[in-house]
Amino acid sequence: MGHTSVSLKKDKCVGCTICVRRCPTQAIRVRDGKAHISTDLCTDCGMCMHLCTHGAKVSETRTLDEILADSYAFKVALVPPSFFCQFDNTRDVNRILTGLKTAGFDDVFCVPLGAEEITRRTAEYIKEHPPAGGPWISSACPVTVRLIAARYPALIDNILPIISPMEMAARMAREYFGEMGHNDTGIYFISPCPAKSTEVHYPLTVKKSAVTDTVSMSEVYMKIRPFVGKITEEEVATYMAGGAPGLSWAHIGGESDCLALPDSLAVDGIESVLKILDDVENGNIEKLDFLEINACIEGCVGGSMAVENPFNAGARMSKVMRENVFCKTVKELEERDFSHIDAMMEKSIEEVPAMPLDPDFSKAMEKMKMRDEFYETLPKLDCASCGAPDCMAFAQEVVLGTMQPEECIFTLREKLHDLTAH
Repeated sequence: MGHTSVSLKKDKCVGCTICVRRCPTQAIRVRDGKAHISTDLCTDCGMCMHLCTHGAKVSETRTLDEILADSYAFKVALVPPSFFCQFDNTRDVNRILTGLKTAGFDDVFCVPLGAEEITRRTAEYIKEHPPAGGPWISSACPVTVRLIAARYPALIDNILPIISPMEMAARMAREYFGEMGHNDTGIYFISPCPAKSTEVHYPLTVKKSAVTDTVSMSEVYMKIRPFVGKITEEEVATYMAGGAPGLSWAHIGGESDCLALPDSLAVDGIESVLKILDDVENGNIEKLDFLEINACIEGCVGGSMAVENPFNAGARMSKVMRENVFCKTVKELEERDFSHIDAMMEKSIEEVPAMPLDPDFSKAMEKMKMRDEFYETLPKLDCASCGAPDCMAFAQEVVLGTMQPEECIFTLREKLHDLTAH
């Protein structure tokens, strides 16, 4: 993949290896007491950001002040449904949208509208292309797409070839505001996770994103929360899904519920995602038409750049849906037809090739033999004390010369024992 939005603050890293052990693609190593993130393997799932108690893992997004200082004549906040779940008074959506305009955005556009459009396109596509050789897998979560490209290339053809709600909403917003005369428009997505930021700047599925840039959801929340509660007169902010099925996409299972397919499954949390993808790849799941996967627990409401506890945020969204309370709408946008906007992926998802032990095939085979032989001498405890995620990864690092055998504490202990015995 080669690009990631997650970076390390070295001054805060203590080399504890918690992130090493839990990274789903083994993208992290601890060397010289500091974590190192491989951009070739990182999927931007944000697991390391969640786990790091020292605040050493951060996402490289621009600040709100930097974005509002951009030279675009018209700046639009692209608001995902997960943003509304961060606030106590979730039902009063227009107050939150008005808060964004008070903070400095010229207008707002809500992603649930794009989610509704993607729901319609997905239903049509699956009806015309019944799944064969396994279920269709949602492409909405960029971590899922990158994870499949890196670890499950046999499932690439199962990824639904349809763009994400974020991308669709940005295209709709560009058309809508363009027709209003705002041709010099910057569209800024309030992102709940680093993967969506990477998808904007280094997209896997489109040639160029319609989103201008991203800003961390937590930062925007902290900026507008102090005065959202003080807003006495809300504006009729730009369209929020009239029937609000698009709102449910914020929570795991929302996409599946909108599609109402008889055989669908929704899975959240990166470790559960790995298990389900293993089962799909091995053909252990039958009679499944559609698989909704979200790397974050509870869905996008649990993103690593969100603020609220994901379970509380998910409960808030469920309450909104149960009480059937929705915000005001802009009528001319509510009745608008966006069916002419293309929703199909523009690029084929490419497999992320495994990094060879050596560019020369014969040398690679020789190193593979050395790796396997050294692995057999290791305790196979996968303790990660060496700074690699497991013993096989450590053996490979030793063969490549990036780590030394003595960095395994068990190997070192035996060596010291042998020295003292003589």
